[in-house]
This record gives sequence, structure tokens and C-alpha cells, in this order.
Amino acid sequence: MRRQQQRIQSFNEVLSRFSSKDVLSAIFEDFKLEISTNHPAKELGLKYCHGNQASKSTKEFILIQKNEILRNQENNVNGNNSIRTESVSSSVNDSTLNDSVPGIKVDDLSEVLEADIVESDMRPVSIDQARSLMFLYSQYLRKIMFETPICIVCDGRDPEKTCLIEASPVIKDSSIAGIMVTTITSSGPLHTKTDLMKMDQLIMMTSPTAASQCVTSGFAKYVILGKSSMADMSILPGQQQQCDTTTVNLDCSWEDIKNVLETPHGANCTVHIKAVPGNMNSSGHRVFCELNTLVGFAAGAISGQIQWINPTSSSTSSIATLLAELIESVKQGEKKRILEENEHKDSPLKGNQIPERDDLDFTERLWVLLKDNARCYNDIVSTIKTVLGELQSGQLQPMVHSSNCTTLAKHIRASYHQNMTLGMKDVEGLEPLRMLIEIGVEKLKRDYLAFFIGQELTTLDKLQWYVSPPNASDLTLEELVRRLQSLHQVVELYAVGTNSLHLPHKTKWTLVRCGLNYYENPQSRHDDDHTFTIQVERAAMLRFYSSFHPSVWRVEAKHGSTGVDMKRTVYQVTVDRPFQHISYDQMNGYTNALDQTGIDGDQFVLYQTLATSSQITVF
Repeated sequence: MRRQQQRIQSFNEVLSRFSSKDVLSAIFEDFKLEISTNHPAKELGLKYCHGNQASKSTKEFILIQKNEILRNQENNVNGNNSIRTESVSSSVNDSTLNDSVPGIKVDDLSEVLEADIVESDMRPVSIDQARSLMFLYSQYLRKIMFETPICIVCDGRDPEKTCLIEASPVIKDSSIAGIMVTTITSSGPLHTKTDLMKMDQLIMMTSPTAASQCVTSGFAKYVILGKSSMADMSILPGQQQQCDTTTVNLDCSWEDIKNVLETPHGANCTVHIKAVPGNMNSSGHRVFCELNTLVGFAAGAISGQIQWINPTSSSTSSIATLLAELIESVKQGEKKRILEENEHKDSPLKGNQIPERDDLDFTERLWVLLKDNARCYNDIVSTIKTVLGELQSGQLQPMVHSSNCTTLAKHIRASYHQNMTLGMKDVEGLEPLRMLIEIGVEKLKRDYLAFFIGQELTTLDKLQWYVSPPNASDLTLEELVRRLQSLHQVVELYAVGTNSLHLPHKTKWTLVRCGLNYYENPQSRHDDDHTFTIQVERAAMLRFYSSFHPSVWRVEAKHGSTGVDMKRTVYQVTVDRPFQHISYDQMNGYTNALDQTGIDGDQFVLYQTLATSSQITVF
């Protein structure tokens, strides 16, 4: 009895230090407690430890695991379970204790609030240890007003395979009325649908005496593009390679669930899009390659080195010959670019995304010639000098767009009046490269303008920051190129919405507006990994959620709203392992999530997770 009282007192002192904000991390007996905001069960949609039942003003909770020092010592025992490791609280040096409080060791972790919890690095405790900690927590709440929830990581070795136990104080009239206790279990893989829980079982667990008063709601997640278990069946857990690729996820939520794994009906649909340029299957790929060439030139202007790639043109003629042909066509009065027969015949952009403009002026045509055919820096220098020589002689007087304010365009206009002052000595060093970057920026600006305005996706005013800012003369070429990169991110958003999701024009207009507003924000201009979220009409998503298998399917059953009658049960089915810190059953011949039989013939197996929540009193 005395030992129990000492443990309660010691644990109370630990929580008191957390309550007074003196510590972010501490050790109690064999356990480590630390403040965190990254919930290990966040994928379940559970928010018990995020203040849902306790304080509404904080998302902090105390994560409790086995102390890593102890775990390492246990691993060194080599299976000798008769040896028990000494408690850290009694074995640490006195200098590590904070104010000699028993059971507390303070870690100076200023970044622990922002640290991500990696499930594979978790140090779970046994179910008996978890229940003991829960008892100590409840004893503390009997005396102290403490709003911070706790989450105990369990090892899943009990028959129910418990992986998490959570406790959150229920606040009523500025006092603690009880504790909301949530137990999360997980098992699998399942190979037949008979192994899944039935809806009537779930409802009876939640409301055994008043099933008609039980309210159910569903959630399903569909992977439309990107990482999918169906696409990575042969890869074992933990071996997936991270790749930067476009991802599209569809979330559906609906009410009144009748059957487990039912198709959503009357659902609210939300789409999450992360558009990553560079995918060869993207209809924006051609434009991305052109922009990427411009980015390479801009980087070379800073470093003094250009990384040359193989010319994209199939022409075998020299750069001098191609330039001579361009100049001769202009002299003959040709005003429009004549597309070669079959050029871009198979372009995925044709009639869909940014088409090739046929109103290129001379500087734009010169950019296309150089970016497709230049093999070295000398090609750029000789081409620029040849053009300037033709302008000075008066033999060449090409047309340029009135909005074209590049250095070369200014010299062209000056040549109309034989007023050119630029000499060949003025185009030495990196000046030809800078002039090339200018005409590349100008060409792509007009490409993007023609696309967004032509597709009626936005207004010129909304594009001003990207293509013609008032302070353009004060911006570096690198900044102008960077803004074009941000603008291309929006093009990729539109491409995904059009080609992959077939969104209606109104929704694509909203998506484009979100992208333009986001990248214009100073805090997000260099964020190319942002995921955009928009609401979509269910009719536009019906083809996906009626034919795709969900990667996550979840049902929530709830009875009561407050008090001891409040009970909540969440049942989730996933195609991936929901937790990495517990051991699941062997595949028994299945290849990760793929077999010839699968779930009644489907090509995958499933994992199930159950979370039950109910309120208890502390008195």
C-alpha cells in the first residue's frame, strides 16, 4: 500500500511539472513522457487526445512510451527475461534530476512540440503497464484540474491486440466531470469478408440497449493518382521508395451506414491534389521541359556554367544554317511561324492544354531555335551577334509584339529608325545569355497568358503578379523565372483536374484561383509540394468511388452526447498496415497485399482497426 502511494505521489509530481509548463519531456520509472502534437492515430480521424473532449484551445497531449535507455538495456539481455532493468529515475546521475523531484528526468528538447512521431521508432509498453499508468492518471485528475490528455503506446501482445490507449479529461462547468477513455486495437491481414465486423455488431457495441438511437457516419479515401497499395503490392512494408510524383486523393463522407465497405451514397466529396511537374504523361510536360531549359540558363547566368542537354530538335542542320533560314523567311515577309508538317502531331497538349501559338514574334522564334538546337555557349553568342549585325545593316527588320520589352526587342525597334547604339563589344561575356533568358521569359509569359485567358480560367489582373508586375524592372531575371515556375504549378493543377479527374469548368476555375492566390503569397512562393484541397460535386466523382477500391474505409457509430451515456466506436478497414509498432499476422503465402484469391476474389487483403470510446467518472 505504501509503495502504491509513493508511485501515485511521484506520478502526480511528474504531471504537475507538465501542468506548470516547466518540462516538455520527463522520465517516470520505466517510461518516458513527452509533450507532442502529432497523434499516432491521426489517420483514423480520432481526435480524443487533441482536446476534442478536453480543452478546445490546445492540441497538445502527453505521449507515453517505454524509455529508450531501458529498451536498449533489455535488448542486451539476449532473451534473459529474469533480469529486470533498473529504473532510470533511480539510476541517473543526480545532476540530471530537476529540483530533486522523484521520478523526473528533464530533457532539454525545445523542438519536441514540432517533432514528427515515426511509428517504427515507437517504444510500446505492455497492456498491464498501460492500465497501471491509466490508474495513476485518473488518480491525479481526482485532485488537480489538468486538461492535457495522454496517449499510451501499447505493444499489441494482448489477445485484443491493443496498440493505443488514450485518456482525455471531460470538462464541465470548469471542473473535471470524468475521463473519456479510448482503446484502439488493430489486426490483420484479413483474407475473406467474413472476417470483417458486421454493422449490427458495431451498433451493439456502441448502443446495446438502444440501437435505434445510434448515429452512424462513414468515410472513405480513394487513391486516384500516386502511391497506392494496389500499385505497390510486391513491395514489403518499410521498403517503399519515396518518389516525388503527382498525387490525387478523394475523400468521401456520408451518413446512415448500412453495411461495412458499402459504396458511399449522398456523399460529400473532397479532392486533395499535389501536382508535381515533370511527369511525362502530364499534358503540361512539353511546356515544363521548355521552362526547365530556361531555368537551366538562368542558373548558368549565376554560376557561369551551363549544363547542356541533347538538343530536342531532330534537325541535322547547323545552328548557322537554321538561323539563316529564319532570317531569310523574315526578309521574305513571313509573319507567322510555319509549323513543320507533323510537328507536335502527337502532342498531348494539342486541343487540350497549352497549345503551340502560331503568332510568335521574331524574338520568340529565336528563343525556340536556340533552346532546341544550341549545343554550346558559342552557338548562343554567334547567333546573337549575327542577328545584331543584320539589324545594324538594315537588312533585317522583323516584327515584335508591342508588349515585348526585352533588350533584343528594343534594339529591333531602334533598327527601324537606324538608331542602334549597341556594338559587338557590348555582347561579350554573359550578356548574350542574359538576352536569351529575357526572350525565353517573354515567350513563356505569353504562352501562359494565352492559355489562362483563352481557357477563361482567370483574368489578366489575377496574372499580373506573375507576368507583368508593376516593379518588373526591379526584379532579377531569376525572380521572373521563379514566378513562371510557380505559374506552371497552377498549369499542372489544371492538367490534373482536366485529364485525371475530368472536373467541370466551374471547379477547375476554383482550383486555378486557389493556386494563383497560394503562390502569390510571400510565405508559399517556394513551396512546390503543397497539396490543394477543394470540395467537388458528388456527380463529378461518382465514377471514381463507385468503381475504385477505397484505400481507407471507416465507419463511426455514436450514442449519446455527454455524460456517462456517451459512447463512440470507430471501425476502420485499410489496405495498408495502420501501425508499424505492433506485429501483425503472417501473410500465409500472400504477397504483401496481393493474392489470386484476396478478399472474395479481389486483388488485396485488408487490415482492421477498432477504436472504442466511453466516459468514466474519476470519483
